[in-house]
Amino acid sequence: MKPGIELVRLIAVILITFTHTRNNLESGFTYFIVEELPKYGTAILSIISGYLYYTISRHKAGLFDKKIKSLVIPYLIANFSILFLVLIFNYGFGYNPLNRLFYDWSIILEGLFSLNSPPINPPTYFIRDIFILFSIIALITQKEWKALLVLIPFLLFGKLIIRWDIAFLFVSGIIYAMANKRLNKNILLSICGLCIVVVVLFFDAYLKFPVALFLFMLTVDLKIKYLNTGRFSYLLHLYHSPVMVITYPVISYLISDITLRVVTQIIWAIAMAYLLFLTTKKIPALKILSGGR
Repeated sequence: MKPGIELVRLIAVILITFTHTRNNLESGFTYFIVEELPKYGTAILSIISGYLYYTISRHKAGLFDKKIKSLVIPYLIANFSILFLVLIFNYGFGYNPLNRLFYDWSIILEGLFSLNSPPINPPTYFIRDIFILFSIIALITQKEWKALLVLIPFLLFGKLIIRWDIAFLFVSGIIYAMANKRLNKNILLSICGLCIVVVVLFFDAYLKFPVALFLFMLTVDLKIKYLNTGRFSYLLHLYHSPVMVITYPVISYLISDITLRVVTQIIWAIAMAYLLFLTTKKIPALKILSGGR
């Protein structure tokens, strides 16, 4: 794994944690940092996924089975854990932490399996959509018929992809990986820069697409010291939102300043994810939480 990818992936996941903080910000610099800038986090992760597929995963057999281990199992553990806690809080203590799901079959169909909407642990919708993309790829390129067991239920009873921008950026990552083999990188940066100008002039609502790709292109080949942050990044992605939900009542009671509340939520989420990371290092069996990373 290139060190530049490790770094930019970690930054992207940290940005994603910003947007899941509890706050009532509506404008200003802090609002931009917390609500607008994080949109580039998911965009960059989507590009990274496509790039890594083309440069690494496509050369390996058993793509579907590998993604079951690295995506589906961590996804199900993360969401089932939150579902279990929600049921305990509701039926054991009379506290209802849900704000969009109900205590009926939807809490399973949507909260766990995410047929039509993000699951009970919202940020993991990204993992759900990426797995669907890999299932399609495995079916087409490796004739992996087991993938139909995943794809057909979503086609018949739900949405195949929740966020199509993830699919678009995934493909963008593949296209860049292909083009990078044939064209000088400066040429690719110039083309992407021109796309940014065109989008600013005519399609500014889609600005994050070429900007995210441009940022990825700038950082992917950085010559820096290699740090294997993949497991920590993944655990932070999977569990930052539940940590924020659990700790926010205490943080809001102790801290009145809105900006300080936001910063505290982010620090707690990173700290708890790091503690979980250290625990998985001590107990190898817990690597299952991060798909074997």
